[in-house]
Amino acid sequence: MELRRAATLLELLMVLVIISLLSIASFKALQKVTVREFKAKEQTRLSLESQISVDIISNYLKYRVPYTTIGYNPDDSSFEYIGDLTDDKKRILEWFARDRDDFYLKNYSGFFDMATKSGSTVFSPDTNLSESDDKVFNLIFSGSFDRAYSANDYQNSFGWHDHDSTESFDITLDGNGNIDFTDSDQPEYLYEKYFLTKSAYAIARGADIDQSAQCLDGLKIDDNTLLLFYDYQPWDNSSGEGETFCADPNGTNQSGEVTVLMKDIAGFSFKEVDYTIRILLDVNKSIRGASPVHFSKMKVVF
Repeated sequence: MELRRAATLLELLMVLVIISLLSIASFKALQKVTVREFKAKEQTRLSLESQISVDIISNYLKYRVPYTTIGYNPDDSSFEYIGDLTDDKKRILEWFARDRDDFYLKNYSGFFDMATKSGSTVFSPDTNLSESDDKVFNLIFSGSFDRAYSANDYQNSFGWHDHDSTESFDITLDGNGNIDFTDSDQPEYLYEKYFLTKSAYAIARGADIDQSAQCLDGLKIDDNTLLLFYDYQPWDNSSGEGETFCADPNGTNQSGEVTVLMKDIAGFSFKEVDYTIRILLDVNKSIRGASPVHFSKMKVVF
């Protein structure tokens, strides 16, 4: 019997179908491996970036004047001391920072010689800020346990969001250690220890700010971008209204600078527990062809 030496058209088609099915299966398997590898890399990258972000936030908050720290609601301009927050609508964190640069350069001591008070002038030993790069200073008394002193009317203590700053004092300094209180609100009490501040800070997500603000030009941000605002002075009402951070959706005297801390932040929350601040970042990034990368990162700031 003579064997057939050629394949029929049907047999060729069957071979092509089998090869196609195997190719599709191989492609799907390779695609899954590629997606898993990409997701693993993104998870590692986001975990590292979020750790860096909470460390940066922690470093800045470490030098806060504690009692000036507030939670701010951008919907209605309300704010509360972080230790007294009554709801989760206070989504923006703000605080006054101690002037650590001049302190470490030994340009000021942080203490008064109480016996030398004369009128509105006090003497601070080893203080000479005439060489400082910045002449815009405000003074806050440290109060008990360095928490800073505040009167009963907290809303009007530090100048937040166009309120008065009755516990944050305008001063002038000379090269001989003399500090003169020039504020219209003179301090009711003098404390031996004080803080100098020249900037407030704010941390907010893109969802809670004015994304059309001029200071954001050139920055690619969205609702899930976490930003750090700085170099603004809420106590400075020389223009008739205290300064707010440059992308504040309320107020007319926005000022200062901004930098991006991280992308893909779906949630930013904070609270004070036993005089520590707990920062929580909710990281979420969509991955095409896979479930999202989603985790939280927390940091406790003393």
